[in-house]
Amino acid sequence: MDFAVNAPLGKANKRQAVVWFEGSTALVEGQGVCYNWDYGTAANNTPDRLNRVEVPTILNAPYFAGVADKAYSAVTGGQLIKINLPGSCCNIASFASTTIGVGRLTFEVGGTYAGYFRDTEGFPGQGSAKPLQTIDRSGTAGTCLAWLEDGPQSGGIERVAVADDAAIVCMVGGVTMITGGAITTGDSTFALVQGTYEGQMKKFYVRTAITSNTLVITPATNGIQMDGSSALDTITMDAADETITLEFASDRWCTRGVAGATEG
Repeated sequence: MDFAVNAPLGKANKRQAVVWFEGSTALVEGQGVCYNWDYGTAANNTPDRLNRVEVPTILNAPYFAGVADKAYSAVTGGQLIKINLPGSCCNIASFASTTIGVGRLTFEVGGTYAGYFRDTEGFPGQGSAKPLQTIDRSGTAGTCLAWLEDGPQSGGIERVAVADDAAIVCMVGGVTMITGGAITTGDSTFALVQGTYEGQMKKFYVRTAITSNTLVITPATNGIQMDGSSALDTITMDAADETITLEFASDRWCTRGVAGATEG
């Protein structure tokens, strides 16, 4: 396969595909989309699952496809769009202040800015991008030239608020950014289900402090703590900038990095 530009030197080196966008909403240039990997009946041989894309949700986030090559107006019932695939040099929809060659931006999952690349770094791989332009988009979203990373799926980034004395819902892989606040009645909880494949990565990051009570994360099966031998039964988090990074290995979640969070 020829990945040369095959055009004037100033043209971007893009790897592109035409896919069916199943949503009826508009897309901005550089907005990320994910494959509709479970389209149709699960038992059927349906190869067009990777020809169909949607805006990122917690269900399709592990299947990042690429970013819209241009802006598309809303069309009821969906439309054909051209996307730039991982490995491309192209514009992304940025909502961050970037410096050329510094850091990484990762697509957002769910919410108003699903598919945008905001101010937080996720895991490397498909769905993350290295900025190739110094530009401040932190006040108003706009395009930023970037290199779309290739490799394993990053899983994206979601933003989840704590719930007072109640459970929250988080995606299985990728980064979950917890927005804190006062939870006065009881702990906020999350039951972390088993990973879906060996080597899957998961990170929890408390962006703003949780007061009065805590966030308690309980793996479905006891994992392994950072020391490599103690059982990981619960994870407790409450302070700003606390993080814990897990990897699904040998049928359990294993701690790969921890800052401030309490393993138990």
